[in-house]
Amino acid sequence: MTDAPRQKLVGRSIARKEDGPLLRGQGLFAADVNFPNQLHMRVVRSTYAHGRIVSVDLSAALAIPGVHAAWVFADVADIPPIDFRLTKIESLKAYRQTILANDRVRYVGDPVAVVFADDPYLAEDAAEQVVVELEELPVILQADGPIGDFRQGLSTEPAIIRKGYGDVDAAFRDAYASVELTLDIGRHSGVPLETRGALGRYVASTDMLEMYGAAKVPHWNRDSIARMLGRAPERVNLFEGHVGGGFGIRGELYPEDVLVCLAALRLGRPVKWIEDRREHLIAANHSRQQTHHVRAAIDADGNILAIDDEFFHDQGGYMRTHAATVPDLAAAMLPGPYRIPAYRAVGHIRLTNKTPGGTYRAPGRYESTFVRERLLDAVAAKVGIDGVEVRRRNLIQQSAMPVTRALETLGTDIVLDSGDYPCCSTRHWRASAGRRCKPNRNSVAPMAN
Repeated sequence: MTDAPRQKLVGRSIARKEDGPLLRGQGLFAADVNFPNQLHMRVVRSTYAHGRIVSVDLSAALAIPGVHAAWVFADVADIPPIDFRLTKIESLKAYRQTILANDRVRYVGDPVAVVFADDPYLAEDAAEQVVVELEELPVILQADGPIGDFRQGLSTEPAIIRKGYGDVDAAFRDAYASVELTLDIGRHSGVPLETRGALGRYVASTDMLEMYGAAKVPHWNRDSIARMLGRAPERVNLFEGHVGGGFGIRGELYPEDVLVCLAALRLGRPVKWIEDRREHLIAANHSRQQTHHVRAAIDADGNILAIDDEFFHDQGGYMRTHAATVPDLAAAMLPGPYRIPAYRAVGHIRLTNKTPGGTYRAPGRYESTFVRERLLDAVAAKVGIDGVEVRRRNLIQQSAMPVTRALETLGTDIVLDSGDYPCCSTRHWRASAGRRCKPNRNSVAPMAN
């Protein structure tokens, strides 16, 4: 140990280390990784949004020279469904996704079968020879519509999230006026330059299972793959190269990641899968889709007395690794930077026949901010004042900090620890002090209008 001064990094311009290989064209992405004697996997996906699987005929695909294997659910039935990483609500477990569709398909893109061949073109040709017979079932497209059947004994509403504090009913009863809106948020998803990809390899000499192409949460993915395949975590390694965009939707554990690892173990050869753009649009996580029925109780000056929100979260065909994360965040964060004396949120998690949902770019924050700020505009119109002014009247003042909401999300209490929200929102010189405000960079500031 020495008493040498520590190198100061804050405030200095630090040269980036990752740019050189990318600028020289030496980046190593999932599609660039190859091993001798590798197989290529192609996924046969449902072309129906909802249907009962009558039969899957692999014979024509398996008859093609160079095709080494093809699987349906019966071949992987011993592999458990993909588990949750966050918000592990017990009632959601029955809605997890298996790595191949079992008795039903539940969205366009649902994996029904996989084929393994010597090259990717041959694998694609063979996948086209797989004959899937389906019996179409009624399709649910509206999360706020009638509840359907997921399977026998299970409805398409697996859970309801409830959060709140204060006496909301009394606030509405005694209010000067109220405003009410129905707001819809459409589906979003990320479209990175690099689609998903995974390559599994088993090294028998060291009894090590390797997976290349991991992103975002490699340690959790490693432990999950090990658990699903009955291996010790130290016998699984995940390798990440460069990543051509993530946006929250890449790097979670998907069926294809588990399938290439399982195939590497069973077939004794490296197995590679690279998603094409069409697959990405129908199979990678979607997010955001919610319908909110929200109302606010106000006084004559436009001060909010209470907010009451009931919303329907469109989760798509299955519950994936994030489970209830997005609706839980939306319910907890809707009050935002404003004084809200009473608050109630009821969030219905609904399964529909669409691509399953996950997180994408500030999950829950985007949705709740959109709803909250449109509600503020409606309040301003109701009392006849400017939208900026109604926000100024309702923003939490710096002198009130810190503010602890009687709310939590993802196991964390909602605490607004510092900040000058009025100054952040108006972005002008503070007349009282004659200087620009300098809010704490860790504080929560409202979204600019």
